[in-house]
Parts: sequence; C-alpha cells; structure tokens
Amino acid sequence: MDAVIEIAELAPAQRAVIAFVFARLGERSRQQRFLAVRPRLGERELERLARVDHWHREALVAWAPAPRRPVAVARYARGAEFDRAELAVVVADEWQRLGVGRALVRALASRALAAGIRRFSFTALAGNRGALALAGELGVLRHVRTSAGVTELVVELAPAVL
Repeated sequence: MDAVIEIAELAPAQRAVIAFVFARLGERSRQQRFLAVRPRLGERELERLARVDHWHREALVAWAPAPRRPVAVARYARGAEFDRAELAVVVADEWQRLGVGRALVRALASRALAAGIRRFSFTALAGNRGALALAGELGVLRHVRTSAGVTELVVELAPAVL
C-alpha cells in the first residue's frame, strides 16, 4: 500500500465519520457508490449506515495520520442467507488508488469469514472497473445480472487470499 493508514471498527455513535468521508467524495464517486448523484446523506441513512453489531453488520474505518481523519469506510450487512452479506465501500477521492480500499476490504472480508460469511454481494455501475477489480481480489466473482447500467455480482470469499 502506498498510503499509511490505521484500520479500526466503526462505533455505532460515529455517524459523523460516515458524513465526513461522504463530504470528501466528488460527484463521480458518489454516483459510483450510490448509483446516483447524492448531495448529502440524511440523518436516518447515517444512523442506518452506522448501525453495527460487529457480527451481522460490520463497518471498518481507514484513518489517515496527521492530521488524523477518516478517509474510507467499508461495511457489510448480513442478509436473509446467513453466509452472505452485502458489501459497500467508499474511499475519499484524494485517497483513491493508493491501496486504502484494498486494505480495508481485506480486513473486512477477514472479519466476515470469522463471522461465518462466505459470500459478498454488491452492486456497481457496469463501468466501475475499480470496484470490480477490488472485489475480484477477494475471490471468485459471479455475475448475477446487469440492468440499466447496474451490475449485480457475488464474490465467493477466498480465505487463502486474505
């Protein structure tokens, strides 16, 4: 990794961390992450995103040193299938392509495996090569469907990679 970061659990009271990282996303990054341009996250959404129990719902934060600030968040939320969770990752624009997302997602996948999760599902804009490459590093990608420019995928987590 090119950048030095610290990875820590997100605490349920840290909604401001999510808002801080969101504020450092440009229009393109917001569209790629949320599949639409979003000017801000509402309080209810911030509360939902920060709701973690570190088993069914986990979130990790990448912190930059001096000045210490959050620069990325990766989270999963277990769905109806016990061994499958939805993955979401967001990295502040100035920290993209420095290995931050990779380090964060690997740490999250390791925790997911320990919690019995074997697959991550996620959606991405069909042209979001960065998201597809990042997920592909975690294991075998399986295409579910593409509709209206949005691709749904599942990645079978490979413990040997993590």
